[in-house]
Amino acid sequence: MKRCVKIGALAGFLSGIIVFLGYAFASWWVCSSLLDCPGSWIPYLVIFAIGVAVFTSLGVIAAAILRRLYELTRVD
Repeated sequence: MKRCVKIGALAGFLSGIIVFLGYAFASWWVCSSLLDCPGSWIPYLVIFAIGVAVFTSLGVIAAAILRRLYELTRVD
């Protein structure tokens, strides 16, 4: 079970990085065409960190649930 949760955390972390790098790129692209943008990159970093943490948590939860379902429906 421990290995499964680690793999789920890694998958959630990597998918969070991919999704929120896309978010960061889209934010930069939109902001580059505006006349007035936020003076700091801190809000983007906070959203990025929260998003990656949420995706990592969801990966762990999904892996744990799928592992339990596998054990319940296993036919040996």
